[in-house]
Amino acid sequence: MSRFLAVLLFWCSLGSAAQAMPPLTLPDLSGEPQTLERRGRVLLLNFWAPWCVPCQAEIRHLIRWQKQYGKRGLQVIGVGLDDPRSLGNAVRTLGISYPVLVADPEDQRQLLARWGEPSGIIPYTVVIGADGEIKHRYRGILDETIFSALVLPLLQSASP
Repeated sequence: MSRFLAVLLFWCSLGSAAQAMPPLTLPDLSGEPQTLERRGRVLLLNFWAPWCVPCQAEIRHLIRWQKQYGKRGLQVIGVGLDDPRSLGNAVRTLGISYPVLVADPEDQRQLLARWGEPSGIIPYTVVIGADGEIKHRYRGILDETIFSALVLPLLQSASP
């Protein structure tokens, strides 16, 4: 591993000691409550918004990874930080093929803080191992290099 990558991984997973994921129940785009309980799969819980340009750039990667690694145990779940109508339009426009949940506008900041991002920066991704524990937290666009270093090793232990 290069020194650059080692330093980068240190910063992107800072404070990422494994811990149990907090409970999460949010409505999907149709308004039906969904509870996050997917042991046995590696979850990428991605906080995003339609107006966030870096989020839109990252979504292309997330769609591709879900398609490419879904059968190996990966599940991407988007948590949209906007109203359901705007999120639905973005899902159609961007071709999002993974589940998208809707965060309550009154609770978005607190929700991000509960998941480890008190400053409210998005895109923000939480990587949850197949054992249900948070393995990593990442601020910014999750790219191929970071995905390969943080997520791919976890897929080896997942059982879809």
